[in-house]
Amino acid sequence: MAAVLLVAVGVLLLVYAQAWRGIEAILSGQAIELFTGQITEAVPASDMLILYENNAVETIFVLTNECSVAYLLAALFIGGAPLMLLRQLNPWRTATAIGVTATILMLVNIGRVTAIAATVSGFGIDPGLTIAHTYFGSFLTVVGTCAAGLVFAAVLVGRRRSGRPALG
Repeated sequence: MAAVLLVAVGVLLLVYAQAWRGIEAILSGQAIELFTGQITEAVPASDMLILYENNAVETIFVLTNECSVAYLLAALFIGGAPLMLLRQLNPWRTATAIGVTATILMLVNIGRVTAIAATVSGFGIDPGLTIAHTYFGSFLTVVGTCAAGLVFAAVLVGRRRSGRPALG
């Protein structure tokens, strides 16, 4: 049953990717305000973030498919579903690995968008967007995805506690 649920959630993320981007816009807007203090308006219907400075629009970002973590999450859920069917893996441990990994991926993506907004706010569109989006954002995506994969593996096949006391 859990495997079917994971596949269903993954497929829903693929089908409703735009709605997910709207949720990401809201969460990113709140994170930008929290970490930078900059007034930010999220427009989830248009997948936009509007950053203000002194009550004037400073920058408008549109979250595209490439900005979203929806497809990574869909792959995680759909790819994790068969793991629920393996007798060698504890289903609770598998569910925990998937949940923790999904959380890391979402937080990294929100952090990436927040970092891009903060850099553009500090350095302007040119060179801020190039620096933040192309270099810093790509770096955060690669490092965050790798970290999520390592955590997934660690939780999934991490050391199991033995009933025997440690020697030493």
